[in-house]
This record gives sequence, C-alpha cells and structure tokens, in this order.
Amino acid sequence: MLAVLSESGGAHREAADAMRAVLQEQGADMTLRSVGVDEYRRAGLQGEADILVALGARAMEAIAQADKPSLNILVPRQNFESVRTRAKRDPREFSAIYLDQPLARHLHLVKQLLPGRGRVGVLLGPTTLERLKPLQQAAREQQLALNAESVASQQEIVPALKRLLASDQVLLALPDPLIFNRDTAQGILLTSYRAQTPLIAYSKAYVQAGALAAVFSTPTQIGQQAAEILLRLSQSKSRALPAPQHPKYFSLSVNYQVGRSLGLVLEDESTLLERIKAGSERE
Repeated sequence: MLAVLSESGGAHREAADAMRAVLQEQGADMTLRSVGVDEYRRAGLQGEADILVALGARAMEAIAQADKPSLNILVPRQNFESVRTRAKRDPREFSAIYLDQPLARHLHLVKQLLPGRGRVGVLLGPTTLERLKPLQQAAREQQLALNAESVASQQEIVPALKRLLASDQVLLALPDPLIFNRDTAQGILLTSYRAQTPLIAYSKAYVQAGALAAVFSTPTQIGQQAAEILLRLSQSKSRALPAPQHPKYFSLSVNYQVGRSLGLVLEDESTLLERIKAGSERE
C-alpha cells in the first residue's frame, strides 16, 4: 500500500503514522509506504502498490486517475465528490473518509450542550447550500427550529448574520470557504459574542478562537478509521471499497471561558461527548 501525503508533516503525517500503528498492532500482513505528492508525481509510483491512500486534497487530485483502489482521507465531502465525478472513477474503487462531520452530530452537540435553546441559525454559502434539506431534516429529528440564511458573496455575510442574531438562540457554523476564512472568521466570532449568541463551530481552532464548542475528528482518529478499512479490504477477495463515509471517531472541545462570559452553566466535556456518541450510534 502507498500513502500519498499532500504535506510531509502536520495532520497528514499524524494520520499516516496512526494508520501504520493500527496496522502493526493488528499484525497486518501489509506494508504502508508514505511519500509526498510531488515524489509520487515525479517518480510514477502508482505501479508499486495495490492500494493507494491519499491524505489531503492535493494528493487526491494526484491519484485520481490511477487504476487502483483509492481511499481518500482528510478531504472535504464536496471536494471529493467533485474530483470523483471529474475523474469518472468507479465508486467501488474511489472512496473517502470525509473531513466533515455528519450534520446530525453538530445538532446533537447543540441539543446536549444547550438544552434550553431550541432556535438555531446557520449561514450557508455556495459550498453548503446544497446541505440545507438534510440539515432541516436533522434539525427536525432533534426538535430544533432551524433558520437558514444563504449568501453568495462576502459582502452579504454581515447583513445575513445580523438577521440571524436578531432572532436565533444559537449560531451553527458549517465549513464553507466563502463564509469562514481568515478574512471573515474573527469578525463572525466577535459579532456573535457581542450579541451574546453562542457559536457552535466545526474545528478545535475555532473553539480556541472564541466559538463555544465543536465536534471534530483528529488526524489520528481518521487514520485509525482508514486503517480499519484497509484491514477489511486486505481480508477480502474484492477490490471494492466501502461507500464514502463520515468520520466514525470524533472529539469534542468546549470553551468554558466563553461559556462563563455568556452566563452559561455547561457540563464537562467527557459527559457531553459520551452523550453525543450515544446519539451518533442511533443515527
């Protein structure tokens, strides 16, 4: 097997190391070699492996045309779907573990963290607008009222945000590059904080920056899930990969300082995490 890393260090190296550790722990009769995406392209290494694993978007683009079972991790769902369609790959041989959490998991967090708040506002951009119907369904299942505002440019973000903050009790952030990027994120966090509206995010970095909480998967957790898929594939006579899937393992981060500033009394992370895990298992 060959792991192709978009970046030599950071999250991609962490995930690759986790994959290798799980395979070794399970005594798998397989070797996982890691290379950078530039080396993969330069050396034409696809023929040296029976299974390819791409870590990150650049690596996914690099292996998209390879005639090998290909598992892609640490990639956004929409990015993966776009590449698979463009490459015309057989869905059974080109799969992914999305970077995105399932929508219901975000709403489980809202329900468990803030049980007295039933109105949730969400900003949707070009990347996330197509998720509106599934998000509405997930909100209904959690008995939450969802109010969505869609924007098509950065100039529309502040007016839409103010409309949401005027009526909703919680603001839910979903990963949309138009809405949440280095130019806009701090302003959205500050505006919601001034409005005394907790913001539920999708990464630990945003919690550290001022969001109230987030569910997310670490590179190690995604690497573990990838290794489990590879183990099952190695034990099968088929080349077929499982369908693309959301992360199985996940973590929770809560900014208790922000919670105190908002006058909230919050349960500890471990208790909340177990409740959210129980809800995810019922999905």
